[in-house]
Amino acid sequence: MVKIVVTAPRGAMDSLIIQEAYKNPQIEVVGAVGAPGRDYIGKDAGLVCGLGQEIGVPVCDDIEKVIDGCDMVIDFSRVELSLQVLQACLAHRKGLIVGTTGFSEEQTEQILAAGEQIPLMKAANTSFVVNVMRKILGIAAEKLGPRAKIEVIEMHSETKLDAPSGTAIELAEEMAEKAADKDLADIPYHSVRAGNTPSEHRVIFGCMGEKMEISHEAYDWRCYALGACDAVLYMYERMQEDGGAGLYSMDDVIGI
Repeated sequence: MVKIVVTAPRGAMDSLIIQEAYKNPQIEVVGAVGAPGRDYIGKDAGLVCGLGQEIGVPVCDDIEKVIDGCDMVIDFSRVELSLQVLQACLAHRKGLIVGTTGFSEEQTEQILAAGEQIPLMKAANTSFVVNVMRKILGIAAEKLGPRAKIEVIEMHSETKLDAPSGTAIELAEEMAEKAADKDLADIPYHSVRAGNTPSEHRVIFGCMGEKMEISHEAYDWRCYALGACDAVLYMYERMQEDGGAGLYSMDDVIGI
């Protein structure tokens, strides 16, 4: 059984990760970490996350208090907390899945470099469907690139801080890599922040006389939580085999 610590247990993503991890007999939640000053510090993570029952894990405000008891940390929080979590995982040699977005280029390089020392996955999106969609977009860009103007439209809830989304950037990077005639700057983004929409991404290939759209809509955050739990199990298996240090991706988990 893999033991995990989850950050931001009241967050839209992390709350569902705790719920799904609790249901999974192969995963044990042994710690939860919130930012100092939150009104739920000291309360049971099962109640904080909306599970509706206690799980015997009080939420603390310092990852150093719980990190020694885990195999891996799951972090879908905010940039500042994520960077603290990264340093703790490096110091204690723990695996880390980072789903937080909005990092600067320098911060992203810092996170990826940590993969040389610990098992690490930086995934803007843990949905199986989105990651398969990304591969399909790469194929489309390779075949249609010279014939098409490609644009990305993405919509998230009004509480999402960064724009464009990390997923939109990853989709565009895949297409720019595969299209011989395009760089990342050739693929514009259009970002909408409204309501409580979990996530929607539409990619338009506009050609002369015709167009193609490939889209994904998440109507329940739980799809990401389930993918994150699958990533936990995949990385833990690698850790058992060879120590697991290195960079992982959802492509590895899905096998694409």
